[in-house]
Amino acid sequence: MPPLLQSRGSAATSASAPTAPPRSAVEPIEDIRASFIDKFQKKRIENGEKPAERAVFRKQHGVAKGKLTVLNACPATFRVGLWAGGPYDVWMRWSSDAPPDTPDHENSTLGFALKLFGVDGPTLATDNPLASTADLIFQNSDIFFVDNARDMAAISSPEETEAFTAVHKRSLLILKEMAREERSLVAARYSSTLPYALGNAIVKYCVVPAHPVETPAPGPSPDYLAEDLKKRLLAGAASFLIEAQAFVDDSVTPVDRATERWEETISPFVTVARLDIPAQDIDEAGQAAYGEGLAFSPWRTLYENRPLGSIADARRISYPASAAVRRSLNGQSMQEPDTPR
Repeated sequence: MPPLLQSRGSAATSASAPTAPPRSAVEPIEDIRASFIDKFQKKRIENGEKPAERAVFRKQHGVAKGKLTVLNACPATFRVGLWAGGPYDVWMRWSSDAPPDTPDHENSTLGFALKLFGVDGPTLATDNPLASTADLIFQNSDIFFVDNARDMAAISSPEETEAFTAVHKRSLLILKEMAREERSLVAARYSSTLPYALGNAIVKYCVVPAHPVETPAPGPSPDYLAEDLKKRLLAGAASFLIEAQAFVDDSVTPVDRATERWEETISPFVTVARLDIPAQDIDEAGQAAYGEGLAFSPWRTLYENRPLGSIADARRISYPASAAVRRSLNGQSMQEPDTPR
């Protein structure tokens, strides 16, 4: 569940008539940075949080190594930027947008972040842009609960979120959809949620299991997803396909209306690459700590693959700022790793 909803009160629900919250009085991108870092991340730290955690996607389920390979079946028109290179060594992190002490398989959004090593060319990252890495960031929802950065900036507290969703019913429905149950990290379907450039074109990405995965009912453990991942990767390898969905026009595949789904019947997905994860012990000494030390940003990518839309613009500031806060306090390196662990 997004952090602005984690401590929802009852005040807004008792109001006789909901009213729309005021629009952001400050520049939206700065408002979003202040909300997620100053009001939430730093406030938790001031209240004694040790070690300092991320602003969002705080509950880490597992960290694994793998390899990403662009497939021969990838169309020539999609072989742009990252998709013209490789294969890449990858370190990946699974997480939930929830506090670490909450159950992990329900009522939160999953995050799946990939760090590619051996990328040729400078990236658009605001920190360490010359490092030979690029990040791909996904979550298990192909839509977001607000359309753009201005709407995101208007909900900088649980009370404002209550008021916003009281008026914007679709946002409330999407939040409920995003808080779905997942039975396994290797069975989930992940999405870029927001669009990216692909040279002169525009696409969204999804990550799907390369093979069917059996998913028994989750057990009672609050760390079920982490335990399931450990068991599965000890037993054998896992793999995903990375697919791309092309922009058609702004009426059916909008760039800056993140609540709108790009329908597959209008724009089908095309397979671009494969992510192979070998069998491994994700509890190997230092592996979890390595993942916690990594920082991911959608802007750590080549210009040809840059993220698009106002929410992406806000992330360019917020993500590295949040990483700098926790890395500094935790005594972690501020530098981007140039070679994989």
